Amino acid sequence: MAKMDKKEIRRRDIIAAAQAVAARDGAEGATLRAIAAEAGMAANAVLYYFGSHSEIVAAAVSASSDRFLEKLAEALEPDMSATARLAAVISAGTTAGLDDDVSRILYEYWPHMLRDAQQRGIQEELTRSQERVYRDIIDAGTHSGEFSPLLDPAKIARTLVAQEDGLVMDVLAGSASSESVLDLMGSLAAALLGINAETLCGLIRARAGK
Repeated sequence: MAKMDKKEIRRRDIIAAAQAVAARDGAEGATLRAIAAEAGMAANAVLYYFGSHSEIVAAAVSASSDRFLEKLAEALEPDMSATARLAAVISAGTTAGLDDDVSRILYEYWPHMLRDAQQRGIQEELTRSQERVYRDIIDAGTHSGEFSPLLDPAKIARTLVAQEDGLVMDVLAGSASSESVLDLMGSLAAALLGINAETLCGLIRARAGK
């Protein structure tokens, strides 16, 4: 692996600082001055590495998105059945990122996509990537005979991602527990895919307990 130059290392430090401030103080608190202070730099020095505050924010959100998708990939193993893969992704998608603030950062900036095209593009690509993960699992399970989808697989994938997004917000806000959210996600997926809910929810609980 090629060594990173000093500028790239510094850029990563600034991105990490932006993520830390956003997780702690929210998107509105992640000002250029606050990010610079977190990185131990002057604000004008930060702009040597990034062209603007919005560029820093986009890099921080993009890095958080990439890390979330990595966590989904890390939850999967080659020899898993489609049902086990579904359980692993539901568990990871609902709880991954809660331990290191990845999900919190993404949700802090989620409303910004209403007015910011760059933020919208990052969030839309994340959603498409999540849907592809679910769609691949649904296709594999249908092919193996484990699943009997009640709707078009693309619609099921979209529904599961949308439900997951809303429920994780409840967990972050403290209005729902991870356990209740996992149970609801498992029950919904089982109903849409024609599989035994207790079997799927049991696999999800086992994953979450690791």
